[in-house]
Amino acid sequence: MFLEKYRKMIRPFDVILVVLLMLGSFIPVGIFAWQHMNIPEGTQIYAIIFINGNEVDRFRLYEGAEFLYTYTSEHGLVGNQFNLVEIDGERIRVKQDNSPDQIGVRMGWISLPGQTIIVLPHGFLIRIDAVDAIEDDIIIPF
Repeated sequence: MFLEKYRKMIRPFDVILVVLLMLGSFIPVGIFAWQHMNIPEGTQIYAIIFINGNEVDRFRLYEGAEFLYTYTSEHGLVGNQFNLVEIDGERIRVKQDNSPDQIGVRMGWISLPGQTIIVLPHGFLIRIDAVDAIEDDIIIPF
């Protein structure tokens, strides 16, 4: 009896619209996967560090790379803010920071072009980019 009242409110086009919207929500996942399958051979992967919109560092991610670096007020952070960044081979993460929510730390490891880690209270961003080694062009993800 309770459901009958609402069943009369649903029109056939409503169901079709909801199904189309649900299917359409998977389009970005498909584009992201297609883009990563089509990265050319010889492409170099870089992690770019930004603080308050300014590029501070750029690291090439490759097998065997190990690096630990702390970003502090010397690099443009305010006051006692810090971000400890760890590179392990072809991946990078924010290992530790003193932001209140720890969102950057919880993001974990990233390694694919287009992925980012953001520590918003610090204005700190890590972005992964792919650069074609032959033409030295940045391959911008969608």
